[in-house]
Amino acid sequence: MRAVTLGLRLVVAATAAFVLVAGASACGPSSPAGGTGPEAPAAPPVPRTSINQLMVAMVDNAGHVLWDAEREGMAPKDDADWLEIEDHAVQLAAASTLIQLGGTGQADMGWVRQNGWRDHADMMGGAAVAALEAARKRNMDALVAANGDLVSSCETCHKAFKPELPTEGIAHQRPHSDSHAGTR
Repeated sequence: MRAVTLGLRLVVAATAAFVLVAGASACGPSSPAGGTGPEAPAAPPVPRTSINQLMVAMVDNAGHVLWDAEREGMAPKDDADWLEIEDHAVQLAAASTLIQLGGTGQADMGWVRQNGWRDHADMMGGAAVAALEAARKRNMDALVAANGDLVSSCETCHKAFKPELPTEGIAHQRPHSDSHAGTR
């Protein structure tokens, strides 16, 4: 009787081990159709513009919309104004990631490899997220604080990496948005 019980236990243990190994194999990394190994990692994104173009078209524009909210008569008055602040804060947060990828400008890849570049980009991103949260809460005091952090991140980065302005012949030629064209 003991031999049967021991034999049954061994069969159950072997069956359980087989099920565990087979189950683990089924849950492992998938391979391409007909392939024998895991998929190759995706190629990194390829920048399509210079960092300076991104800064002028996206960062500077969005930053000025946030900063201008502090000007007399320019504070957000309704949900549409606060949504504009939110949209531009999101642009700044996204740009903080994009500038870490480099760009097509002559100095761009050198900048992103230097110590401190990512830290400055992350400071900008943190300030942008703080501005976004302030706008969502309709909190002007918090927006002013976030704007101060944004100015600080911009100034310290420019002192370290790009003290001369503008470069590549790129500068603003028009108002940043309808709210800054004197139509509000």
